Amino acid sequence: MRRNNTVYALAVIGLMVAIMLIFGFTPLGTISTPALTITLMGIPVAIIACVFGPWMGAFAGAVWGTISIIQAFAGMDATGALLLSADPSVIPNGIKFGGLIAICYCRVFVGFFTGLIYDALRLIDKKGFVAPFLASMSTAILNTILFMSLFCLFFYQTGTIQNFCASAGLPTENAFMFVVSLVGINFFAEFGTNAVIGGAASLGITKAAEHMSVSSIFPHFWAKKPVAAEN
Repeated sequence: MRRNNTVYALAVIGLMVAIMLIFGFTPLGTISTPALTITLMGIPVAIIACVFGPWMGAFAGAVWGTISIIQAFAGMDATGALLLSADPSVIPNGIKFGGLIAICYCRVFVGFFTGLIYDALRLIDKKGFVAPFLASMSTAILNTILFMSLFCLFFYQTGTIQNFCASAGLPTENAFMFVVSLVGINFFAEFGTNAVIGGAASLGITKAAEHMSVSSIFPHFWAKKPVAAEN
């Protein structure tokens, strides 16, 4: 029976983007702390990256980055609001806004590399029962590494962040220890949530698609092209 792969792809991607919008603009998608915002946004990004490959993972990351920019300028995100309050006499507004944009849109690379990791794992995990969980787990790891690296590069030495560190009892001279202290157990909570929910959802969607004989219309790296059946 002929299946409509395009409808399948658009339906799943549309659903994931809708979930991202709900997560981004309602309290359902974030757990706020005084220092950091733990986000569940990585889950739909991981699902899109695993099911539809690296390029659509990059698209999902771009949606995530756009939502983050809106949250920052609308005052909906504590971290974004803190960065926007950085003293312009220390860090010019152009660099400040550019740094914020770089931090938010690093999620494009998070989505792309999540999809790439999934595709690489599928070379080993032929049945696809492990790859979705490890790839979804990587979403939280990649996001933390890229986000905090750019955060420190652009903002760690500013007076605003140094004063925040001093008041919160965080390191003011060692950026690595600052990241470790700031992220702490929050990282492991986000790490586990992405791995379990994102992995289970990706596995379920993939296996359901296989059962219904539908497939991604977007390229996966290293995927073998299906052999046409002989009449």
